[in-house]
Amino acid sequence: MPDTGARAQRWRKLAHEAAKFGIVGGLNTVINFLVFNALVLTVLHQGQLKANVVATVVATTASYFMNRHWTYRDRPKSTMRREYTLFFLFNGAGLVIELAVLGGAKYGLGLTSLLALNLAKFTGLALGTLFRFWAYRTFVFRPAPAPTAVAPEKPGARQNFDQLTATLEAELDGPLDTDLAAELAKADMVTGRRTRNR
Repeated sequence: MPDTGARAQRWRKLAHEAAKFGIVGGLNTVINFLVFNALVLTVLHQGQLKANVVATVVATTASYFMNRHWTYRDRPKSTMRREYTLFFLFNGAGLVIELAVLGGAKYGLGLTSLLALNLAKFTGLALGTLFRFWAYRTFVFRPAPAPTAVAPEKPGARQNFDQLTATLEAELDGPLDTDLAAELAKADMVTGRRTRNR
């Protein structure tokens, strides 16, 4: 029967991580939208997809540090290069999901108003976020390995082991020791003669 206490603890931990991830995601969504809209309104009037890429890179960098040092701070730390590379790789996949929805809205459905583009961006961001949560906790910030359980010793196993070793020790203390000593002495004499003959 599975341990319900351990299962409940795992669910609590998952809920706690999901809540922290949600807060970090909310903050970075605000950063993402602020950068996206600032670029569209000032520099990239017709370059909404480029603005989305820049906004995602800025938000991703902030997200990495927030997740590393808050959401998953109790997970074992691997090298920053490995984590950051995987983090950006999975964010790239999330960005592809987001761009597919935004591009489909703009080029497939012909939606060009800022409100429609923001709604499409939000939908793509939500789908990408679900993917990112799964990828971060599975591959980037991996959980510590579970402690290995030691199998309990069977009753009588120690007694059987002691009996076997006692029998072997008795055999080794007997005539085998004297025979072995005689053979070693002969070998020493032979090697001694060879050295003297040289």
